Amino acid sequence: MVHVSICIPAYNNTVSLERLLQSISMQTYHDYEVIITDDSTNDEVKELVENYDGLSILYEKNVKSLGPTANTNAAMKKANGELIKVMHHDDSFAHPLSLKNFVDMMDHHPKAVLAFSGTNEQVYLKSGEIDVEKSYTRCISDLEMAQLNDDYRNLFLVNMIGAPSATIFRNQKELFDEHLKWLVDVDFYMHILSNSMNYEYSKETLVNIGISQTQVTRSCLDDQQLIFDENRYVFLKFKLYESKVYRKSLIRMSIQMHQGFSMLRECHIPRREYQNHWMRMKIRAILR
Repeated sequence: MVHVSICIPAYNNTVSLERLLQSISMQTYHDYEVIITDDSTNDEVKELVENYDGLSILYEKNVKSLGPTANTNAAMKKANGELIKVMHHDDSFAHPLSLKNFVDMMDHHPKAVLAFSGTNEQVYLKSGEIDVEKSYTRCISDLEMAQLNDDYRNLFLVNMIGAPSATIFRNQKELFDEHLKWLVDVDFYMHILSNSMNYEYSKETLVNIGISQTQVTRSCLDDQQLIFDENRYVFLKFKLYESKVYRKSLIRMSIQMHQGFSMLRECHIPRREYQNHWMRMKIRAILR
């Protein structure tokens, strides 16, 4: 059994995938396996893997398109490692010690179910070059850490952990919820932390997160209905209606996205509470 399974759900982008594979080849830590499940519409990823030297890769082309979440799960189902390190093909390790540092967080804290790090958010132009002016580093703030420690459900308000590539977690055969596309990472973190609040983190930048116009994230941002529907789904799944804070968050979203009270009927939100928030938001808008 290897210690770490690096699970890569691939889709068409061979330029980014090759950059990721190169960053894996540079790692000083070597007790890992690389698993690629390919949802591509062509054979370019397959050809890249077949001709890529220096890494032993378990590759599988999906018989039919699975979609981003199910494709990630397909890779994770093949994982033999004690730890799972999901790496989206847009992303890469920031430096040769990245994987070692991720593993150390878990190995030095055997009760931890999850660990995460700071990231370098790299915005890519159509030419493939990095837009330096728009790129930035991020890590969890002290305030966000306090919020996470206070209640893991505060992830519903803001994802202070980050993208899946910024995490490593124990292989407990847990999978991402295939009902989700936009909040799939938040839902997964909340599920894991609901069972155990033992986690570790590093503010060091260990991963580069690639940001481009072709990402699933970008397409989701343009679909406001999907965003609202997934927030409502997670809201109900974790019984967030028990807290006024989370009710307020969903009400605000429903008003801003012009969903109306009818979309909240099953969310255990009183009509009066909705009307009060609607009135306050209208008054604030007028005063501005």
